[in-house]
Amino acid sequence: MSIFEGYSRESSLDEVFDSEGNVKESWSEVVKGIEESGLELLKEKQDEIDWHLEDNGVAYNVFDSNEKPTSRSWSLDPIPFVVKEEEWSEIKKGLKQRAKLFNLILKDLYSEQKLIKENIVPAEVIFAHKGFLTEVFNFGKKEDFNLYFYATDIARGPDGKMWVVSDKAQAPSGLGYAIENRLTMNSVANELYPNISTKKLYSFIQDYKALLRELTGGDTSTAALLTPGAYNETYFEQAYLSSYLEINMVQGADLLAKDGFIWAKSLGGLKKINTLLRRVDDRFCDPLELKSESQLGVAGLLDAMRNNNLNMINPIGSAILENIGLNPFMKKISQFFLKEDLILPQIATWWCGQKKELDFVIKNLDTLIVKKIDRTEEIQIYFGKNLSVEQKEQLISKLIQNPHQYVAQEEIGFSTVPYFNKNKIEPRNAVIRAFSIKKGDDYTVMNGGLVRIAAHKDSLLVSSKNSGISKDLWILGEEEEENIPMAPIKYVPFVETSIENISTQKAENLFWLGRYLSRSIATTRLILHVIKKITNFYRYEIVTSKESQVILQNALTHMTMTYPGFFDLENKENLEIFPMVEISSVIKDINRSGSLSMTISMLSNANINLKDLLTLESWKLFDKANKEWYAFANRKNDSTLVIAGELDKFLIYQMAYKQLVYESIFKEQGLILFEIGFKIEDALLLISKAKSILCIKVDKSISSDVLTGMLNSVEGFNAYRAHYKSSLTLENVLDFLILNPQFPKSLSYIMQALLDDFKLLPKAKESLTSYENTIIKVQKILNTINLQALINIKEEDGVYTELDDILSELSDLTLKCSDEFSNTYFSHNDE
Repeated sequence: MSIFEGYSRESSLDEVFDSEGNVKESWSEVVKGIEESGLELLKEKQDEIDWHLEDNGVAYNVFDSNEKPTSRSWSLDPIPFVVKEEEWSEIKKGLKQRAKLFNLILKDLYSEQKLIKENIVPAEVIFAHKGFLTEVFNFGKKEDFNLYFYATDIARGPDGKMWVVSDKAQAPSGLGYAIENRLTMNSVANELYPNISTKKLYSFIQDYKALLRELTGGDTSTAALLTPGAYNETYFEQAYLSSYLEINMVQGADLLAKDGFIWAKSLGGLKKINTLLRRVDDRFCDPLELKSESQLGVAGLLDAMRNNNLNMINPIGSAILENIGLNPFMKKISQFFLKEDLILPQIATWWCGQKKELDFVIKNLDTLIVKKIDRTEEIQIYFGKNLSVEQKEQLISKLIQNPHQYVAQEEIGFSTVPYFNKNKIEPRNAVIRAFSIKKGDDYTVMNGGLVRIAAHKDSLLVSSKNSGISKDLWILGEEEEENIPMAPIKYVPFVETSIENISTQKAENLFWLGRYLSRSIATTRLILHVIKKITNFYRYEIVTSKESQVILQNALTHMTMTYPGFFDLENKENLEIFPMVEISSVIKDINRSGSLSMTISMLSNANINLKDLLTLESWKLFDKANKEWYAFANRKNDSTLVIAGELDKFLIYQMAYKQLVYESIFKEQGLILFEIGFKIEDALLLISKAKSILCIKVDKSISSDVLTGMLNSVEGFNAYRAHYKSSLTLENVLDFLILNPQFPKSLSYIMQALLDDFKLLPKAKESLTSYENTIIKVQKILNTINLQALINIKEEDGVYTELDDILSELSDLTLKCSDEFSNTYFSHNDE
């Protein structure tokens, strides 16, 4: 029995089978390959594809019901979408024509506005759409104000031709996924489809690189891809694309407008940027002139364009081209500008701003789909046939009140393609995203594209957000000239490897990754020790253990700054009887400043913003640890022993992650910033614990208990024993943790290591910097400390006051060092 027997019965308008159930010529080799391979081999190849995608970290970010981003693996079907070369040649003509038209529309709307003046397009269609930006009016006269990169969603309509579904002009996505799909399919194609030759993607990528060279004046180091950030749905694809185009990826915070130019902030200083490939929507690009609350853009970006100092792919203002209200007028626009009929058909569209069209839409609502022309914010689609009587009345009321804001479209059944779903091949609706790029006065179209298919068999909606299922588009035919094959790449975006050129934001994220990881490890260790003291306390009948427990609990509150914590006088009795209630809050309450959960959340933010630097193994480990942590943090009524067990496991994860960070990047690529952050935080936390635990005078009976707690909080007990080979004394512990230049976790060692690290940074000077001076002051204080004098106090005194004062001064200086360091490298206060 044929594998496709059930499939052909389910299909009506289909890519593979004609109306009589015969396989179309273009699909014969694909069907033959699948029939000869069988479902078992197809499943094996699907598993191989899944492995390749996972190994390469291909992902699409989606948001759950709480608006929290989660990374979902990309899905690629082993059955391609094939199109004959002859048909694709005609489609390309239509795509080029449409790209030219939109470029002319873009330039006209932001200059002479002939389309409006000549009554080709009603003014309301343009001015009622938020994509039209008066801030860039007259930019259309500029030579570099062009639609450089354009994507078109197409699908086969009922007449057998490819129809335009939608246009993507301001920041088209998907090219990176299309490249990865092709490279992944290359790994299985020869075995499944040995007799099929396809057009290559290489020449299109070369044309894109050539465009960047043209716009940058030959120096593509002055180009960058502007991303909204790691939480954006297509962040992986943006990073991937930056790799292939060999340009850096930046966020708005990485850039600075100064003197009418755009500069990239790097550790070595400011570097001029003259070309941006943007993936940030128009209104978010410049908070100074556009959306003021945006944190994704750069204040002054428009001014740099205004002064002809910045090229942009695509220019701000091109969102107006995604206005579906233009569709009813595209035939007239084509005749007006090109004196040509449209080559690619569109879905029949009625703009409701005209009375005749509005009356038609209301009368035929049951057969139409109604949409707003402006879809820059909320996208709402009304399927007339699915509306109740009341819902229809509400919609008609909206149409009558604001007719110019709506269009209606004919509901079209597009063709289906085969999809391999759990050992069965079934038909799914599909949409092709085709890509065009400006080349001289013309456009070139990629011989391939991104195919997305519906999540369910009966669904007409095709969206990456809903399913993320994709196919590779194969254009059948031999290449006219030999192309160099595209080299597969691991998920390693184009990143400058010299410390001078690392972006300020990446540098800052590395610094805070170190600080948050240090804080997370230190907090986990101290909580673990406190919990273990609680679980062991009732095994002994000595009051002194309770006193040491109180000291350690108070130290936890001080170190995490989760006040009032164990100092809450109004809750003192409950805290003494049920300390785990407070400890659990310090562990799990993500809304509590200083809690372990909040620290982990901040660590996670730093981690995700460094995805292009860290190895895939580190992401996997971090994701696994995060999932387990949040499952634990959201559980209630865990026993004390279960909590201790979870913390033990999480501490192991943290230490493993720390090691993977060291294996991901080398010192000159930014690891030194991670180390500096880690050391500064280690120093601050060590001082905090020393102030809370070692500055309190205790009886000899509990001294050993308290000193052991201090050493265990830095995992230094065994090292202390090996070094001193004597019983625990306050003087020796202070000497070991504060003054010992050989112990890597001592304050003295950390300060010298920081000075050494500072010398490796780009702004290291012959004269000492402000942040170095603070460390020198710390070292001078450490060198003059007389421990015996500091701990020699009166019998009646309860606190080592001089020791506490010195530690406070050391803490203030370390904090000042951190602030001065941040001001120099992250705020560029010296420039």
